[in-house]
Amino acid sequence: MKKEILLSVVSVLSLPIVYAAQQKKPNILCIVCEDISPRLKCFGDSVAKTPNLDRCATESIRYRRMYTTVGVSSPSRAALITGMYPTAIGANYMRNMSPPEYLPEDITPYEVVLPDSIKCFTELMRKNGYYCTNNSKTDYQFTSPLTAWDEDGVNAHWKNRPHNMPFYSVFNLFITHESQVWERNHLPLAVNPDDIVVPPYFPDDTIVRHDMAVMYSNIFEMDRQFQRLYDELEKSGELDNTIIIWYSDNGGPLPMEKRSIYEKGMLVPFMIRFPDAYRAGQIDERMCMFPDIPATILSLAGIEPPSYMQGKPFLGKYETTPRKYVYGARNRMDEQIDKQASIRDKRYRLVINYNPEQSNYRPNKYRLQMPMMQRILHLLKVDSLSSSQMRFFVSPRSQEEFYDLEKDPYELSNQISNPIYKISIDSLRGELHKWLDSECKNWSGSEKESIEQMWPKGIQPKLKAPIITTDSKGIKISSPDKKVSFAYQINGKGFSEKHWFLYDDNKRLKLKKGDRLSVIAVRAGMKNSKMTEYIK
Repeated sequence: MKKEILLSVVSVLSLPIVYAAQQKKPNILCIVCEDISPRLKCFGDSVAKTPNLDRCATESIRYRRMYTTVGVSSPSRAALITGMYPTAIGANYMRNMSPPEYLPEDITPYEVVLPDSIKCFTELMRKNGYYCTNNSKTDYQFTSPLTAWDEDGVNAHWKNRPHNMPFYSVFNLFITHESQVWERNHLPLAVNPDDIVVPPYFPDDTIVRHDMAVMYSNIFEMDRQFQRLYDELEKSGELDNTIIIWYSDNGGPLPMEKRSIYEKGMLVPFMIRFPDAYRAGQIDERMCMFPDIPATILSLAGIEPPSYMQGKPFLGKYETTPRKYVYGARNRMDEQIDKQASIRDKRYRLVINYNPEQSNYRPNKYRLQMPMMQRILHLLKVDSLSSSQMRFFVSPRSQEEFYDLEKDPYELSNQISNPIYKISIDSLRGELHKWLDSECKNWSGSEKESIEQMWPKGIQPKLKAPIITTDSKGIKISSPDKKVSFAYQINGKGFSEKHWFLYDDNKRLKLKKGDRLSVIAVRAGMKNSKMTEYIK
């Protein structure tokens, strides 16, 4: 029986090869850190201590124009697992599964229900023979579906895969997260606070310099953690057949950076290392966005991205032409609401403020734990902030903002009324509205309206039990519900007792007499179905 089961599950390994230089499917390892802008030496920051990533950069392609959709985790990770803009799938509100104290009074915790046909892209990887693991953060705005990963959790590891099975694995490095600026504030520093270049939007004092030094020290520790994963891969003998992708899940952790749709919140460092040294050491200035990452991973694996995906592959078999624009959007950040949209080309950024009566600063409870945030608010109270630092707090603000990033990299001088830029402003405004109208059809509605569409009357929808039928070709699984996925086990296990196989609609299962098939229907944001069992 064991041989028969394995044939039905892993026969897809004979599918076409991935990228030109290889004769077999490459492994793909993603190492994702949290909350850093391009503050690495290999990205031009002279203060940063990142020797391991600097060395890897000489073997990698560095992308200097990779943007998330908003400078915060959950919407960004929704894009990373679906290849969609969060604004298109109802996932643009920060952490809708938060406890009630981190939500507005009229919003109760809920999960995003993905629209019909849209699934975690890792299901495509699994159906094409990849063993997919995630260690260990998800934060997708919905509970990670049972079908998304072969392994998901603190013990998930590519080493656990069956022999010779290619892997796609994600490891998340938490050490650079915003919270670690105050949690690790008492530890020895890896950089001298006096060496730090304080950007003009921050006060230059000992508290700010110390928090920034903690941030750089956390990056230094992340660099060491990255190297441990790299060394583990090399010692295993898998380095020569593994594509390594490293990046941050959003921009910097500091006030005015995280949660924003400006450069300091959306721009992240990103690099990719090929085992055959393809384009090693090159810097790529192509405009890229987070929805492009899953599309590109599929492309590198030789899998055509599904037609619904809004992401555009920038490498691999299905590489597309470069983007002209990247887009940003934000709505609610924890308990605070501030609706903004932005567009950026290679030189300019346009921002629309839908709540111009408010300032950019919103008193986020979580961020108030950071010493430098407390310090900035004290200086605000005693009227001791410069004009550049005050921009965060000015209300009302302009309904539109326009920045020339070649001349104004910190986005401090709003040029929306400057006639010199009128043609560029009109062009970007038109492109932004075109994107919102065509790609983000739910953007105009409220969060409560979005919830009602996904959870009618505030109740999470539940899937019906799967239906198992048989014919001369084998066993088929179906459901009364639309666009569901199926997780199954045979005799109480997949590759292990905790593992669940992913059912492929294009194949029929084969069982031996006496085998027990257990099936659960799954769809992101919905409650799993009851289990259906069949014994041959």
